[in-house]
Amino acid sequence: MLSQVFLFFSSLIFSLFLPRLPLATLPRLRVMDGQLAPFPSPQPIDKHLVAQLLLLRTIWNASFLFALIPLVLGFLILQSQPTALVFGLFIGAGWAILSRLIPTVAFAVPNTPYATDLIHQINELRVAEASCCTKPELAWEVAAVRCRNCYSTHLSHARPDLGRVRTDGWLGRLRLLLLDGHPIVTQSNEK
Repeated sequence: MLSQVFLFFSSLIFSLFLPRLPLATLPRLRVMDGQLAPFPSPQPIDKHLVAQLLLLRTIWNASFLFALIPLVLGFLILQSQPTALVFGLFIGAGWAILSRLIPTVAFAVPNTPYATDLIHQINELRVAEASCCTKPELAWEVAAVRCRNCYSTHLSHARPDLGRVRTDGWLGRLRLLLLDGHPIVTQSNEK
């Protein structure tokens, strides 16, 4: 009985975290270095950030395919005998797929931290001339895009994971797997 419970939970964790692994590992490879500011510094709004956001969106969308691996594995095991392992694989993979299909607030599918609208807004901030002060330097902080000189908020949107090499160790990697690229804070209430 205890072994069946262990098999269920291990297969559930495997099938939940497998689709999240590409986003947690691929952008952090030395080959994929996007010339971004080191973690956890605010990221300047530039062409490297827009390119990184487009890359992360592609990886996030492709990681949907990794949820199919536990489903196929579960189906193959189910052919020989039904076990708690198969149930965990089906539940975890189904949850991973549903979490990507459930719409956001504006019924935008998929529920991605790297929405096309957000990337367009960041690009517009990059291209447009900010008039908040004499020498504007826009940077994406944890809770919003602000000018580094006058601290005026230009976009009140929390920063998702940008795929930078992390310095917070295993706890940070666990947080990445749990949040699936979404920001750790909600949108800022500042005006």
